[in-house]
Amino acid sequence: MSSSPGRSASPGSPWSSPRIASSSPSGCTGPRTMMRPPDAADDGGPHTPPAVGRPLRRDALRNREVVLGAARRMFAEHGADCSFEDIARAAGVGVGTVYRRFPDRRSLIEAILEQRVPDVDRMATHALALEEPWAAAEAFIGTAARMQLEDRGLRELLHDHGFVSAGLAVLRERLTPAADHLAGRLRDDGASLPDLTGADLLALVRMLASLTPERVDAADPPPPPPGDSRDPAPPARPEPPPEGFDRYLRLMLHALRAHPTPLLP
Repeated sequence: MSSSPGRSASPGSPWSSPRIASSSPSGCTGPRTMMRPPDAADDGGPHTPPAVGRPLRRDALRNREVVLGAARRMFAEHGADCSFEDIARAAGVGVGTVYRRFPDRRSLIEAILEQRVPDVDRMATHALALEEPWAAAEAFIGTAARMQLEDRGLRELLHDHGFVSAGLAVLRERLTPAADHLAGRLRDDGASLPDLTGADLLALVRMLASLTPERVDAADPPPPPPGDSRDPAPPARPEPPPEGFDRYLRLMLHALRAHPTPLLP
């Protein structure tokens, strides 16, 4: 999903922001800070880069978990262009703490995407375990699309073909074989189009995920207070799928059949 966070910037110009224009609600308001400012520090103190290879102290590891949890929630709710200042505010820490744990936006995005790999694995495993091939295809396409609708940042990055990321590559490596296998099962069933491919199924996922999700009107929960007792930010509140999502999914599956029967409302 101007310059994107994964695209190389022009020589001499630091990468500064995703190319996706911000249209998020008021949860992300600060400047789109990407690179560490020269005087960035944890809550006002001088910044000391962590030693390479040295394991994080318990409090530093705790800070990382808190920041990553808040970042994942902010990305899911408001998109991939949330500033580090907004993430720090949501985590209840100083912006220097965010920069200390994640020196730039790429490292933060990669950490968030790494956490999504088990989610994708569970989704694909569940779909592949279904015995009936059309039920398996419906579970795979529908769940994969819902995952993107519930995570705006993930949706933006997956739909940005200029964004190059190791984390996205891993997600695609998990999705592509599962889609290929499901397409093969549908062809073997004899009821699908004979030239159906896994790429076709993934295209349907992208189509469904491009629908505009309905917003949740409930107020955002307050950020946790700073201090050792704070907990990582809760997961993002899922947005309901767009009106008609299930019907569109059935229409797509219906179009994959070689000899479709009339579709019931």
